Amino acid sequence: MDHVNSEPDKGQSRSGASLPSRAVPPSSPPPSYRPLSRRLIAAFGVGLLALIGFLAVDAAFRHRPPPVTVPIPADLGRLDPQVRAYVTEKVHWVQEAPQEARREATLGLVYAVNGLWKEARLAFENAARLKPREPLAQLYVGVATQELGELVAAQDIFRQVAGRFPEFAPGYYRLGAALLRGGLVGEAGGAFERLIALAPSEWRGYAGLGDVRLRQGRFADAAQLLEQALKIDPGATEAHHLLGLAYRGLGRTNEAQRELGLGTDAKIYPMPDAWSNMAWQHMRSLPDQFTMAADYARLGMPERGVALLETAREYHPGNPSVMHALAEAYVNAGHPDKARALLLEQVQTDPQDVSAYVQLSTCCSTLGLTNDALEFARRAVALGSNTVAPHLAAANAWLAMTNDAAALAELNLAARLDPKSARIHDQIGDVLLRNLDRPTEALQQFQQAAALDPTSVAALVRVADACLRLKRAEEARQAIAAARALAPNEPVIRVLEQRLEKVAVQP
Repeated sequence: MDHVNSEPDKGQSRSGASLPSRAVPPSSPPPSYRPLSRRLIAAFGVGLLALIGFLAVDAAFRHRPPPVTVPIPADLGRLDPQVRAYVTEKVHWVQEAPQEARREATLGLVYAVNGLWKEARLAFENAARLKPREPLAQLYVGVATQELGELVAAQDIFRQVAGRFPEFAPGYYRLGAALLRGGLVGEAGGAFERLIALAPSEWRGYAGLGDVRLRQGRFADAAQLLEQALKIDPGATEAHHLLGLAYRGLGRTNEAQRELGLGTDAKIYPMPDAWSNMAWQHMRSLPDQFTMAADYARLGMPERGVALLETAREYHPGNPSVMHALAEAYVNAGHPDKARALLLEQVQTDPQDVSAYVQLSTCCSTLGLTNDALEFARRAVALGSNTVAPHLAAANAWLAMTNDAAALAELNLAARLDPKSARIHDQIGDVLLRNLDRPTEALQQFQQAAALDPTSVAALVRVADACLRLKRAEEARQAIAAARALAPNEPVIRVLEQRLEKVAVQP
């Protein structure tokens, strides 16, 4: 490379008048080498450009999304027909753009909600590689791992998620729950404390920490935390169950019995997140379809349940469980005529279907076809005399025909077959009180129902009502107080309290 010396030559005039106009400093190469120098510069430039190009290609390669393999169940052909059709549709959708993390995550949810956890984990791992800054993808790798029975590995994944995403509340919930499940109580406590700090309106944080304190024998602290959880969500059965255990540890027996009753068969529902809130859309197994249809009816949207089950019937023609569920959905949606037609078709296929006759009896009662209702109930009793439902159907048919004595006889038969059913005792009491005006006998039935199910607000309300009719104010007051503790916002309790005030002031 040419070098230019800024210092003038020694022995020459400083004015530079004697210097040649293009003097070559001694350190410069001789003129004969200059063309070679230029060639070296040109070669170096070409090499530099090639290096830059190589580095650019290398960088692009290194930032290219990793190749993914779309997971497909090995036993796809043996899946439930509706699940198989939906899975196949979503697999094709992902294969069209396998580098889209969103599609991989959706496929993971499809597999997860339909019980295909091995394939779900592979899909979630794909989503996590394609979008490493998405905490939910990594979280659900842990969820799938836990569902596959690998608890220790899942705990490690949840720890990593919590470490990488310290503001991500669902990560701490999953971590705390998994640690509790593995008996790591102290570490779980820290996870739930962090969850409370991040999401103070999430009841699971308080319930989880309450569970930790319960296992540590700190019953008073546990009770305080679990009471806070139930203030946030009074319907959290898991928290009711844990609070019952805390009260029992504190010796508060009556309160413990009430809370344990409210927490009977408690189901654990994980903390919701953006993905779990969408999961229901991908449920295609029959049990899930039945549950969703019932939920739609409960939420006042029975037509959606009808549409759901009509689609299920297309995939499961002649399936008796689908026929029964669809008939119930028709009744819930105000179409007992459609239910009747469907059930008549079912008993033609299977004349021994007791459940279909029971449902037919109910449909006919709704349609005012009382004779048909009684006839179908009798067929159900003849086929299943040792089961409760046929006798209840017969009782309802007799009530529709205003034959209270016959209805009462059928209800008593049902009570003998299922002596622990609080609901049947309530029904017997209703007939005795409202139809036959026998309040003393009715009260005995209502009290028996309340004893069988201390958490039944309906039974306690009936006890209070019967006591008020019999002017037994103190017993009514106790029943009202118990009902108020269970359902403080129930309007009918205020009506009973007003009636109690009138009874109490009478001489």
